[in-house]
Amino acid sequence: MKRHRLWTLVGFTLAMGIASCAGPNQTNQESTPPDDPVIGLLSKGITQLNANINALSKRMNDVRQASAGTDPVLQELQALDLSGWQLHQQQWVLQRNHLVLARDLLQRASKSQGTNGPLLDDWRKHRQEYMQAIEDLRQQRQTLENKHLEVEARLVERGLQ
Repeated sequence: MKRHRLWTLVGFTLAMGIASCAGPNQTNQESTPPDDPVIGLLSKGITQLNANINALSKRMNDVRQASAGTDPVLQELQALDLSGWQLHQQQWVLQRNHLVLARDLLQRASKSQGTNGPLLDDWRKHRQEYMQAIEDLRQQRQTLENKHLEVEARLVERGLQ
């Protein structure tokens, strides 16, 4: 019985990992596309990220509701899975906010009669901060993935003993 629960949780973990790479297919089309194709692409990206962020909340609830029982290694693996999903959601929120700012700056620039120097300065400052935040998330993800692999290995080795 323990072994069946162990393999069920490992299978669930692997399925969740594969699903995270694929992401949801759902996209919402905007009813009135903007005149600028770049703004249109940014808006579509924002819509897709919003759908992904919302779908990810459901997946995180699924992980929370999956019973790891009383086994501390399974509980640790489940906590790592949840942390991975939360980190993934943070990345998507960061990316969405980045696209929103880019779209908004382009819309303001297209309506502007004067120089866009201040908007360009805002964009450059934001881009630098965004790149650093993305790098921080990558490092966190790498650390989390390494820990997840260690715990999975312990779990498999224990099952093979």
